[in-house]
Amino acid sequence: MKSLKTYIMLGVLLLSAPVLLPAQKVYTIADCRRMALDNNIKIKNGLVNIEQAKEQEKEAFSKYFPTVSASGTYFRSSDYLIKEKMSMSPSEQQQLANTITQLGLNPSALSSLPTSFTLQAIDHGTLVNLMAMQPIYAGGQITNGNKLAKLQTEIRRLQLQQSKDDILNTTEQYYNQLLTLYEKQKTLDVVDCQLQRIHQDAENAYKEGVSNKNDVLSVELKQNEVATNRLKLDNGIKLCKMVLAQYIGVAGEDIKIDTKLVDETPNPAVYFTDHLMALSNRTESQLLDKNVEANVLQTKLKRGALLPTVAVGAAGVYQDLSNTGHVQLIGLATVSIPISDWWSTRHSVRRQQLAEKIARQTRDDSRQMLLIQMQSAYNDLDNAYKQIELAKKSIEKSTENLRLNQDYYHAGTSTMSDLLNAQTQSQQAHDQYTDAVAQYLNCRTAYFLTTGRQVQ
Repeated sequence: MKSLKTYIMLGVLLLSAPVLLPAQKVYTIADCRRMALDNNIKIKNGLVNIEQAKEQEKEAFSKYFPTVSASGTYFRSSDYLIKEKMSMSPSEQQQLANTITQLGLNPSALSSLPTSFTLQAIDHGTLVNLMAMQPIYAGGQITNGNKLAKLQTEIRRLQLQQSKDDILNTTEQYYNQLLTLYEKQKTLDVVDCQLQRIHQDAENAYKEGVSNKNDVLSVELKQNEVATNRLKLDNGIKLCKMVLAQYIGVAGEDIKIDTKLVDETPNPAVYFTDHLMALSNRTESQLLDKNVEANVLQTKLKRGALLPTVAVGAAGVYQDLSNTGHVQLIGLATVSIPISDWWSTRHSVRRQQLAEKIARQTRDDSRQMLLIQMQSAYNDLDNAYKQIELAKKSIEKSTENLRLNQDYYHAGTSTMSDLLNAQTQSQQAHDQYTDAVAQYLNCRTAYFLTTGRQVQ
């Protein structure tokens, strides 16, 4: 009986104890960046492109090795391939008899021999050959082809880095947009508390006959406006969470992020770097250099097509056409001169030289645009920082203005309209500060990326 009571008490305790569920993961901006890079299809395709370029490198390197070919043929004919009827004329027979007499033989033996016969040969056979040719000189086409293949791999890596930069920038914007909505939601919570106090004061004043019903209705209209804004915010938060979740690879998950707005926004001067020196770190600048390099190699390849090609090699041939097969070894040396191609190929070389010139001009012009982009990104960051400073002052002034209007309203020297306007200005000042901080964070990331640095 005692044991039964013990089990019952234990069961009650277990049922009444709080159920401990695993806490939902809170994603930071660093988590979202990492997950976006891990799950984005551009990154996956970029890695595959690099593997393709590596295979192309191996393919180009194989051109240094001899080219080996082998072939074999066996045939059987329905009739002899060599079939010819032969006969001896009387004069030829006489010449043969004279020859036999001179040799001391009896010419009467000719009478037993036929004067005509049919030659038949080869109705089946086997042919096998093995050939290896080693290129000695090809106008630099093999060497430059290998350089171009390696260059393509480097370009694929730079393009992958470019995709990473775009993804990091987009992730930052999505995250900060959601963070901004959460911060404005917090501001609405504060506004709700303020309006509740103002509504209570207005009701008390109305009951005491100090004010009319209009003040109460004005506050309630303001509360309805705030409720409408909250619905919009809630819907916006849901949508932003869906977009961010899909972008970082957890589509359909009700993600949760760190909703704390940063407290420190350092002066942009601490992030400034020499833009001319940073130009070489830009992925876009490196791609421009690679484009020029690729066009230079293409020009060399075109010129190489005009030059002779030299190759040496050996061939082994086995043939059996008369049931007496034998093998022959043959040494080979070839020189190929593209004489008829000179007329057309030299125009192709000239066209490629013009493409090389365009690539150089484009690089020089684009570098200037990149420098302008860096300066513009810094200006945006500096402007966002100044907006934060102005928003802080606006918060201070609007907070003091709201406090004074509350005092004036309680003292009967201010209207409810003035108090609600002061409350609206306070809310707007806080929202402006939130927007300015989010813009600062976006601009800081953009500036780091445009100067070829890792984001913070």
